[in-house]
Amino acid sequence: MDPAPPSEQTSPPEQAELAGLRTQVARYRAAFDLSAHGQALVDLNGRFIEANASLCQMLGYSQAELLSRRFLDITHPDDQADGLQGAADMRSGKLARYRCEKRYLRPDGHTVWAKVTSQLARDAEGQPLYFATVIEDITEHKASELALREREALLSSMGKFVPGLIHKIGFDANGRARFLYISDRAMEMFELPHELMVRDYHAHHMRVHPDDQAYVKRLATAPKPGALLRPVDFEYRVILPSKGLRVYGGHAIPVTEEDGSVVWYGHTADVTDKKALLTARMAAQVAQDANLAKNEFLSRVSHELRTPLNAVIGFAQLLRLSSAGHLNAAQRQHVEHIENAGSHLLGIISDVLDLSRIEAGNLPLSVEPCQASVLLNEACHLVAPLARGSGITVHAPQIEDGTPIQADPMRLRQVLVNLLSNAVKYNRPQGHVTPRVWVEAKQVAIAIDDTGLGLSAEQQAHLFEPFNRLGAERTGVEGTGIGLVIVRKLLEAMQGRLEVRSQLGQGSSFIAWVPQAEVSAASAANPSATDAAQLAPHQACGTELRVLYAEDNDINAELVLEVLKLRPSCLVRVATSGAEALAMAREQAPDLFLLDMHLGDMSGFELTRQLQGEPMLRDVPRVAFSADAMPDQIHRARDQGFSGYLTKPLDVAALLACVDEHTERVRQRHQPR
Repeated sequence: MDPAPPSEQTSPPEQAELAGLRTQVARYRAAFDLSAHGQALVDLNGRFIEANASLCQMLGYSQAELLSRRFLDITHPDDQADGLQGAADMRSGKLARYRCEKRYLRPDGHTVWAKVTSQLARDAEGQPLYFATVIEDITEHKASELALREREALLSSMGKFVPGLIHKIGFDANGRARFLYISDRAMEMFELPHELMVRDYHAHHMRVHPDDQAYVKRLATAPKPGALLRPVDFEYRVILPSKGLRVYGGHAIPVTEEDGSVVWYGHTADVTDKKALLTARMAAQVAQDANLAKNEFLSRVSHELRTPLNAVIGFAQLLRLSSAGHLNAAQRQHVEHIENAGSHLLGIISDVLDLSRIEAGNLPLSVEPCQASVLLNEACHLVAPLARGSGITVHAPQIEDGTPIQADPMRLRQVLVNLLSNAVKYNRPQGHVTPRVWVEAKQVAIAIDDTGLGLSAEQQAHLFEPFNRLGAERTGVEGTGIGLVIVRKLLEAMQGRLEVRSQLGQGSSFIAWVPQAEVSAASAANPSATDAAQLAPHQACGTELRVLYAEDNDINAELVLEVLKLRPSCLVRVATSGAEALAMAREQAPDLFLLDMHLGDMSGFELTRQLQGEPMLRDVPRVAFSADAMPDQIHRARDQGFSGYLTKPLDVAALLACVDEHTERVRQRHQPR
């Protein structure tokens, strides 16, 4: 109740005291009602007696609704027991004042975190009257605290599983860097105790490479006020007692905290292996680019060197074949000298290009089961003219059985021709060459024995040095000194090896060991030999073969036209560019395209792509005719649908055989069914 109004029974002093009490009550009421924090009076049973507006707003209840409830009604179930215990401790005198953080439940379902301070009011005799409570809303603070804890927990969790260090760096009042957080890999990264690095940010600088000290110290400099901050990528070297030199790198981002301070969140990891891998990849890319450039260079060299040889050898062959009855012996010998010299130069070019490709590791091989006897017979057949001219006898191969081998037929034939040629060239006058084949421990040995002068131990020690002819350059025997180098490398590429057995004065035996095939192999095709009947002029027949020849070199075109005069039924039109060839083909579709692969305006592959876009031309057979004799170029042409690949210098027999084959196809296509 309020103090009684003044009356005649109240003396003036009492009236003054009563007025003062009223003023004081009014001040307390105003403080209670206008307080920014929630305030309440709660009776001993926990029911609200008074509640100010701030508390009502905080908890989401009207004053009438709140006064009809007990504090337990709006307290989170998990916090009720603690609140009851606090009230009991104050009533028993165990606590003079109770403080806690607790949760209240709003009617809208939200939870309010509050800091609660409560004190028990007693009367003059010390009897409990009610609880006076101040309630401060700390929901936002709790949310920030929870987010901080979750962030710290995330950092801690990441620190355990993410390689490297996760760190948070701040600066003290003096601008000195310090770790506000650092994950648990300090010992692993810097071989320093975690506690030392937490205590002293600069402790890990003792591990930094001397040349990187200044850079790392700049990273630890406090930013100037108002400076524009951006994320930083960093990298430096450290020297560790157990691991030696390592490269560390990472990324850090600046964050402005609620108090305005700037901190850096970052990650540092060991990037030594990554940098080594990147360096290796860069080196591999450089090597690949260099290899591509080398291949292009070799392709160009092959083309540029073989193009003039095409005219030299081709016209020599043509002159010898077409004028056989019109040349005297001396003239025929002169023509043969031209042809032989051109063939020798072609062999040198092929050897040099092969050696370059082998050393670059990009010589394509087509390893398959094949017969050693077939390939050896082919090689002997190819070397026979050289042996006859030198007066050397090449005996029939001594073959133990027909066990197949696993090899690239073309490359093994090249190996055997080289070994047989050497056995002929470096033999005694009227000497002998004896090929032998036997099987030993799942390896097939193909030996070429000669009756030459043999090799000393010193000569054998230098036998496989490129361009070292071991003194043969002082003789009349032609050679480059790289043939045996190519032979050995080709055999090794086919999982084989070359063995040399020789004694000075007693001849030599060069043995090519190749793997034995696991399955029976079909016999290889018979060697292509110059067939006099094939090279002889044919009479015109009823079947015409219309050939469109794309060639930008006039001499090459003239040579082909002269050769094809031996086939009167072959009608040839010449286009001097890719565009002209396409226009002529659209005007009249040929039966066969003969395409140079390096035309002035486009390559043979580019012309092929355009031809395939023409419905009337896409199925016309295409044969490449190019001075680019690189094996990968030939494989690429076959993959793109070319039915053949003729190389320059021109093999007259091969061109005529190609024309005869396609003429027969046209004849069969036109036969009535």
